[in-house]
Amino acid sequence: MEQKITKQRVLLLDDDTGFREVISDLFISRSYEVISVSNGADGLKEILKDPFDLILCDMMMPQMNGEMFYWAVTRIRPAARLRFLFVTGQQNHLATESFFQRVNATVVTKPFTLEALNAAIVNVGKKLQV
Repeated sequence: MEQKITKQRVLLLDDDTGFREVISDLFISRSYEVISVSNGADGLKEILKDPFDLILCDMMMPQMNGEMFYWAVTRIRPAARLRFLFVTGQQNHLATESFFQRVNATVVTKPFTLEALNAAIVNVGKKLQV
């Protein structure tokens, strides 16, 4: 019997097309399956279809920011709360920092290095093992 190998699935949300393309290519080169969307509404449609191993979510998007997306997703799929990796260009923004603390978020701040992204992905994986 042939065993099917399933790739880890990443949902990538960012309204910056260039950023999405670069990060998507990075994950694909590492044998991930990537679903890339530009906004939270499209992200929710994907979440409703299937669960994801990692949700890489920009905080600043039109219509539905990262925090709103997080709360909507965790109502639909509560276990997904451990799978988020937030990306933000904002530093020292009190409301955003408060949200990150409240949900024990894994965060990388733009611009970030490949090493910082790798460390954040590992951190999300550790949350799932606890």
